[in-house]
Amino acid sequence: MDPDQIESLPITQDHRPVDLAIVEADKEGYVKTYIILPSTIYGLAKTPFVDAGVQNPHSVQLPILIASSIARGQGGMIGQGKNLWPNVEIHERECFRQCTLILLI
Repeated sequence: MDPDQIESLPITQDHRPVDLAIVEADKEGYVKTYIILPSTIYGLAKTPFVDAGVQNPHSVQLPILIASSIARGQGGMIGQGKNLWPNVEIHERECFRQCTLILLI
């Protein structure tokens, strides 16, 4: 996705209110930020937040997709099926976040 597409997302989109607050904090000089677009994350999370009971260890997206596909009797497709949908295993995402923090420090 290019930056112009990101800027055109309406406030009603998931994550958009948080994106805007983060971008505003960057513009005002409070923090230097980079927004990494959310993807479909699969796998079972094992973090201190899960252990504390404040993070859901399971994917939210995949069960919904599976249930709707079963209910319809087929998988879904948007348009011609040429859309891109990134996905990442939960521990790969954590490795990426740690590497990014190391580079920024």
